[in-house]
Amino acid sequence: MRIPLDPKVKELSDLPYTITFVIKKLQQLDNLRELPKEKQPTDEMIWDGTTEDIEEWLDKVFKRKEKETVDLDFDIVDIET
Repeated sequence: MRIPLDPKVKELSDLPYTITFVIKKLQQLDNLRELPKEKQPTDEMIWDGTTEDIEEWLDKVFKRKEKETVDLDFDIVDIET
């Protein structure tokens, strides 16, 4: 391990994450870095936060609204065949 993800990590066994987790997080980090700088979540949120934290962040930043649900009731008699 020549370039550690964290300078405090000297051995692979010192990593608190599995390699698969790190690869997925790095992919996620690459994707999030495509956003404008002011809309990117912090590194702490990306590495230590949950998926829900990141989703909430993106919802807030992009002002996404929750999908509205509509209840629709109809009688089968009302449908023409």
